Amino acid sequence: MKLSKDNPLLTAYALGELGAGEASEVESAILADESLRAEVEAIRSLAGELEGELLAEPMPRLSALERARLEQRAGELDCAQAAGAVRSGRPLRWAAVAAAVLLVAGAVGMWALLHPGGPTAPPIVQNGIKPTPPVPGPGPRLMPTPSPYGPDPVGTPAYVRQNDFFLPSHPSIGSAAVTSAGQQRSTFGLNVDDASYRHIRQLIFEESRLPEPSDVKIEEMINHFRYDYIPPLGGDVAGPLAVRADLAQCPWSAGHVLLRVGIQTFGGGLAGGSEAEVVARDARVGVTFNPAAVASWRLIGYDGPMYEQTARQGEQIAAGRQVTAVYELVPAGKAGDGSGPALAAACMVRLDYRLPDGGPVRQLTVSPAGPAGRFEDAPEDFRFAATVAGFGMILRNSPHKGTCTFEGMLKQAQSALGDDRLGRRSEFVEVLAEATGLPPAEQ
Repeated sequence: MKLSKDNPLLTAYALGELGAGEASEVESAILADESLRAEVEAIRSLAGELEGELLAEPMPRLSALERARLEQRAGELDCAQAAGAVRSGRPLRWAAVAAAVLLVAGAVGMWALLHPGGPTAPPIVQNGIKPTPPVPGPGPRLMPTPSPYGPDPVGTPAYVRQNDFFLPSHPSIGSAAVTSAGQQRSTFGLNVDDASYRHIRQLIFEESRLPEPSDVKIEEMINHFRYDYIPPLGGDVAGPLAVRADLAQCPWSAGHVLLRVGIQTFGGGLAGGSEAEVVARDARVGVTFNPAAVASWRLIGYDGPMYEQTARQGEQIAAGRQVTAVYELVPAGKAGDGSGPALAAACMVRLDYRLPDGGPVRQLTVSPAGPAGRFEDAPEDFRFAATVAGFGMILRNSPHKGTCTFEGMLKQAQSALGDDRLGRRSEFVEVLAEATGLPPAEQ
């Protein structure tokens, strides 16, 4: 076997990632070439230094969910590194070394993001008196993100005010719903992974137990599945993005309504044969609710400040990407049946983005058509996404789960399989069936 310094096998050998047979062949080549031996030592030295520096500060252990998310990000970064190297012709060996310590680096970084205050040292007790903790000052005031765009499109409802459209506010699953009069606007992130769902599936199938409520990220559960957002969906269907918004009565809370917002990308291809090309950048989505139609609302999932920050700043979106968000609404006025004029103009969904090469901001707007019909008559995709959300609320023991039960969600999922080309929905039915007989996670 002949090897060059740029061969990925050399890095894999240096980091102990090869099987016995392949390692033996690489070793023979290394023994015959002094420059290869020096390269192996350099790789091992660098990896050791990086790992040593990262582990110098003791940090709390990551949860299983946090580790699953890091492993998923590591795989995505590995593909991106490989694609970048193919496009530029750069050697892969140092990227591989960096990937080898990514989980360690990611562990520190992820912990810091989840615990921004860092480890808290115990207070020092002097003369038997424990010091009084300092009173925290007022937190930073969330200011609207100014919108540098042109005039509102003709026909924009009066309740949509452009300058504060992207004020970040999205009550999480554990929060009480907010009134539309007090806060009209909501945002959510456009790049959602599915690590939480994979973690839940593994626990149920392999360990026969339910996850801790804090490990359940409902937006990651919903977005594990693909939905059939066929154009035209509304807005600029000729561009790389399209938006869909639709309503149906809520199956777990009588008189409430569910809003589903779906975003789909089109066009583009694979860069370097493995990485999806970016089709839009600076992309931000906002939902503005009409106080005359919606008394209160809440976004199911999307907990935490990371989503809030990316939703405001804008994101890159790759070809073939889609994201789904589900809201629960309480109609204004007569909320008994969730229909009629109370939801004739529930909200406006707006998506702003630029093309990858820059240029002016493009804007898509769409409003769901009301009134909200019966849940049983909603499209299969809509019913399936709502069922996944209901399952997540049960796992989180959410105060908003209403009449949701494992058995009820199982029946809903079985009736909403649709064109299950990837087999993921059928697998979800199995996950629900297994979960039905498991005890709740210990608190």
